[in-house]
Amino acid sequence: MKQKKKKTKMVVLMTTLLMACLAASSNIHAQATPSFQDATEVRASAALVANAPTAKDVQGVHLLLDNDVDSKTPKHPVILLSKPRQFKDGEALCDTMGEKLAPSSTPNLKTVLTTTSVAGNEVRGTNRYRVSDGTGNSSICTAFDIKTGHTLQLSCSIKLPTLCKNSLPRYQVGIDIDKSKQIKVETPMAGTWQGYRDQNQFRFLGIPYAEPPLGNLRFQKPLRLNPKKYGGNKVNDATEFGYVCIQFSSSGEISTPEEDISILGALQSEDCLHLNVFTPSLKDSRSKGLPVMVYVHGGGFATYASSTPVYEPGNLVSRGGVVVVTLNYRMSIFGLFENTPEIPRSKAPGNLPTRDQIAALQWVQDNIVAFGGDPNHVTIFGESAGGWSMRALISAPSAFGLYKNVISQSDPIGLPFSSPKYSSDFSKLVMENLNCTTSDLACAQNKTTAQITAAQLNARAAFLQKPEYQWILTAALFRPTVDKSLIPADFAVLLRAGKHNKKANIMWGYTQNEGNKFVPTILPNSIPLDNIDEEFAKLIPNNRTRILIKSPFYKPDNSTDSVRQSFGAGLTDYYWTCPNQNMGRAATAKGSTVYTFLFNHGVPAKNPFGIPSTPLCTGKVCHADDLIPSFGSGDIAPGVEQTGDDARFARQVIDRFTMFAKTGNPNPPKKYSGTGGNLGPASWNQDVAGVEWPKFDESNPVLAFETEKGVVSRDADAAVCKWLNENTQYDFQVNGPGGKFVPLTD
Repeated sequence: MKQKKKKTKMVVLMTTLLMACLAASSNIHAQATPSFQDATEVRASAALVANAPTAKDVQGVHLLLDNDVDSKTPKHPVILLSKPRQFKDGEALCDTMGEKLAPSSTPNLKTVLTTTSVAGNEVRGTNRYRVSDGTGNSSICTAFDIKTGHTLQLSCSIKLPTLCKNSLPRYQVGIDIDKSKQIKVETPMAGTWQGYRDQNQFRFLGIPYAEPPLGNLRFQKPLRLNPKKYGGNKVNDATEFGYVCIQFSSSGEISTPEEDISILGALQSEDCLHLNVFTPSLKDSRSKGLPVMVYVHGGGFATYASSTPVYEPGNLVSRGGVVVVTLNYRMSIFGLFENTPEIPRSKAPGNLPTRDQIAALQWVQDNIVAFGGDPNHVTIFGESAGGWSMRALISAPSAFGLYKNVISQSDPIGLPFSSPKYSSDFSKLVMENLNCTTSDLACAQNKTTAQITAAQLNARAAFLQKPEYQWILTAALFRPTVDKSLIPADFAVLLRAGKHNKKANIMWGYTQNEGNKFVPTILPNSIPLDNIDEEFAKLIPNNRTRILIKSPFYKPDNSTDSVRQSFGAGLTDYYWTCPNQNMGRAATAKGSTVYTFLFNHGVPAKNPFGIPSTPLCTGKVCHADDLIPSFGSGDIAPGVEQTGDDARFARQVIDRFTMFAKTGNPNPPKKYSGTGGNLGPASWNQDVAGVEWPKFDESNPVLAFETEKGVVSRDADAAVCKWLNENTQYDFQVNGPGGKFVPLTD
């Protein structure tokens, strides 16, 4: 008993600091009450181009470029039409695509064709391609030979693959994008969708993956789409993002529709179960598809969306040779409402974020082949609450067959899932604020969106005053629930029992200074060394703070703002570094393959928009600073460039992530015997190929993503984690949904 009491001495402090961790963004973006009712009327749509080609008829179209993700490097993109055609037919199809034949003088053609991972199978065994030399000869036409790197003249009747120009720039926000270069895709089970392309990718946006959760479907599990709604001869518009899910603002402020579009990429509505497909290649029916990466956004299960600009995947898609899917899911009370046993789970099952994500993954299984993807090679990835979603999907048996690999970034894995009682208690308070009896689901379903958002804001304040939930505060207010059906137990319990998805390859990690970003929310001002006890006594009614400050690892010194810097370090270790290592050991002990990373370089997510870092994050690698390198989206805003070290670093991260998506291993193989074509630039990027990243084991190997190349360390945090393990208890140990203490080891 004494040991258990000793280990509880620091939990409340760390939880208090985490108050901003997953929910800091909730204060950045607020609810757009005026746009709720108008959303269905004001959603913009680009005009669909009549007679746009159909991917099935083109029989293989691929966007190729030598993409080093550096804004200053000329890219010289081309379009490969891989089906062999006579010259006149290839030229006509280029014209149908809105382009001319690629000039024979196009730079780097040999490199682009011989190293592509976008169309590796299509290029293999084909040496000559139709191009233009500008002569206009009607019987003898020009071809490019990739063996020699030179052109030659051949009969125009000989059938060869065709290269067209690609005159479009890469997508950026805030610029009037040419969406006229469109193409249709006929899916197996979701109808026909017409999207458009840019330099890097074909973009199919705002595709619904479930029925709109409106009326009596509010708070219900996602309902499979009626195939007749989008099927038949109908051509559906995929040129605009769909509505984003309702955002929760802890400040209660109201945003404008213009702010919604700027921050989220689209307006808010409960009709938000949409996904977006970004692909560099629309394959013919006989070709093997590309690996698929399905991204789940973060935001504390309360904010942000699949269309948030920082998640723009054009460089990830193009350089990596993968298909990327981003998705929306219901959040806050719209996603986590439940009240058992008063309302049975058959009517309000709860865990809707995870259920929505599973529905989207099922859509991928059913339809992604039409977009050039391989449903048998799906990697799921996400950051922050998106990383927490990865944890939920690794825990949910019904999701196990829908993916092969998992990348989890900055999941505060020291926090547990919630209990049904916790979720029900909050939902009851929302019902009371709606003037509904707590068993009257229909009453809540008939309220307006604005009424629901106002009720949950009021409920939050009362909920966090309950003594048993004061450890939660706002950061982890919304969390997946252990409901015994979808999620059978907390993650730590499942790992120890070996009941998680052991077949999935896992790659997870954190940034160097996760906690620094959130300390100012709790400690807005610097604290003098001689005033520590007095200041922290106002925040925490016990001595956990003193234990942290007086530990051998977090003692502040006389440097500027050292007290808050020390707490930022403690927060990082307590919620990310050390729980991650503990979970890694538990997972590998049961047979999981795990790779652990640390970001020692990053780019603040707000940099492209001219918003400076907070002082505690200046020169640090804070929470979310890994997003831009992961997508290569540092130049998403006009006038902002991604060059030099930032471009090099993005290449390293993208190459590691996409290699993992292709093989389940972030290391390029010495000899690849798969059937997916060229593995792409990871194979010759020495920042990747020159550093072997070991699987996680008892020596705690971690690959640190550095500016130039990765660096592997072992037991780098052994001392601090040993101290935390012996002197504290993590929230997953003492506040888990099972109500029992969870030891770190058997």
